[in-house]
Amino acid sequence: MQYIQRFTLLCLSTMTTTRPRKNLLLLSVVALALLSTTPLLTYAQDAATADIVEDDVTDLGDVIGDAMGDITEGLDEEVVDLDDAAAAASVEESSESEEAATVDDAAATADETTTTAESTAEATTDEQTQPQEAQEEATPPPAQTGPFIDLFGEVLLSLEMVDETHAQVHQHYTNEVLSGKKVVGLYFSADWCGPCRQFTPDLVNFYDKMNARRGKKDEFEIIWVSRCRDVDSFGQYFTHMKWLALPPQEAMGQRGQYLGEKFKVKSIPTLVLLDEIGNVITLDGRNKIPMDKAGVGFPWRSPMSVLVSTLFPRSFRLLVKSQIAGVLEKAKAVLGGAARGGAAAR
Repeated sequence: MQYIQRFTLLCLSTMTTTRPRKNLLLLSVVALALLSTTPLLTYAQDAATADIVEDDVTDLGDVIGDAMGDITEGLDEEVVDLDDAAAAASVEESSESEEAATVDDAAATADETTTTAESTAEATTDEQTQPQEAQEEATPPPAQTGPFIDLFGEVLLSLEMVDETHAQVHQHYTNEVLSGKKVVGLYFSADWCGPCRQFTPDLVNFYDKMNARRGKKDEFEIIWVSRCRDVDSFGQYFTHMKWLALPPQEAMGQRGQYLGEKFKVKSIPTLVLLDEIGNVITLDGRNKIPMDKAGVGFPWRSPMSVLVSTLFPRSFRLLVKSQIAGVLEKAKAVLGGAARGGAAAR
């Protein structure tokens, strides 16, 4: 509008300076311009308004499109984030599962290793024990000789009470268990014998007292020669004693019979005392103990026996005894042969 007003003023100023015809023509142009000014202005305003609206609509669409794009991208990003979080959680769970499996595998491996080590240790122990047992089984008993072997055999028994109702029997080599003993007693007794059951407690007290003497500790030993009727009775009666015993099959067999005949056992209880080389000290120990409970004269040697044991050492007395025994055996053989020859001649 401002441009039109300026154009009109320009035309009027021109009209004053130009010719009349030209002025008329210029006036007509100005009139036409004025007449068409309102429609042009209206159209221009409408066009401008339409452009603005279109621009606004376009801008609003762009804004909405951009906003929707941003929202969609945000949602996509959120969805992607959730998926990523789920994937990360799955990875963490897998890692934890793998770690747990690794720990379980390690524990299983440790258990297997421990089991293997224990099995190896047991196998090694068994391998070490088996040769030892085989060696013990293969080891023969030591060769034993002497007067006590001839009398009692190679093995003697002892009994150890485990508790009030249980006992354990041990075997001993005769020469080893009688080594260092100065007096050895043979006790003939049985569980069914009333006087035996009465005398046994007194003998136990006397045994403990003699072995507790100063300077003569543990120099006295007793060997029980059982007259029990069976092995069970032997075991029960043995629990009342503190000394050694012949094996029951030996005591109730030929050896027990031989000893009874050798030492002239006519009744029980009987206590025979021998010295360290098997010579008889007394056959009447059963009656000696009640008369000398303190053991002042123990072992009640004869004056001749005391003199011999004082003058001659044990080795010499043992040699003499063996020589005498050999001579007696030969004499018996000769006499036996002569007797058989005389009987045949008849």
